[in-house]
Amino acid sequence: MICVLAATLKELDFFLSKLGPLWQFTLRERRVWQGRWQSFEIIVAETGVGPVNAAHMTTVLLERYPLKLILLVGCAGAFPDIYLKKGDVVLATGEIWAEAGAYTEKGWQSLAEIGLPYWEKGKTQQYNCFLVDRLMIKTLIKIIPEVLPPKVGFKSGLFLTVSATTGNKERLRLMKRRFPEAICENMEGAAIAQVAQIYKVPWVEMRGISNFVGEYDKTKWDIDWAVQNCQRCLINLLARGQEWIPSN
Repeated sequence: MICVLAATLKELDFFLSKLGPLWQFTLRERRVWQGRWQSFEIIVAETGVGPVNAAHMTTVLLERYPLKLILLVGCAGAFPDIYLKKGDVVLATGEIWAEAGAYTEKGWQSLAEIGLPYWEKGKTQQYNCFLVDRLMIKTLIKIIPEVLPPKVGFKSGLFLTVSATTGNKERLRLMKRRFPEAICENMEGAAIAQVAQIYKVPWVEMRGISNFVGEYDKTKWDIDWAVQNCQRCLINLLARGQEWIPSN
């Protein structure tokens, strides 16, 4: 069973309209839909905004269903000057907990710097960053440009998960200095990535760019365009699922 997650209904509604007959129900006060896409059985859920809601709903679903893949979709704010435009689609190669760590006399230090792992098993420890399976990423980077809507750009890279969006220049400079490799930010990804890691289930995150971080002016955002492009890409990607979705 494949699981598709998003924080809000707006980030799912176009995709749901293409699934055909659906069983809709409520699980832990969240809307959930179950159906099929070609040969895949799919469960779709609205998690709610933020890491706690996202982690909670992901855990509930993993405890109840035999999920073999988690797909997270939605919108994101892009960092400026990385050759992205509003409406483009981005793919996470990994998710970073941007604010987890400690503020010390020396400034902010990451979980790795203070020796506090978020996840560990045996000698394996993970701190702020959770990576997507490399082979899956390699395959998706080849397929996604072929299934994008017309005139929509694409980029892959590391995403940041934040509790508060970056809405001014000072914070933008701070985040770029801390995470120069990051391409965008969101509020749920790392939470879902971490839960997927715990349950040993592969995960993929794909988002549409709705705005640019560093300025909080919602009149300049285009969430509708971003989430529609992301969902169109998801539909086309699932149509080629035999090429990249795990068989077991």
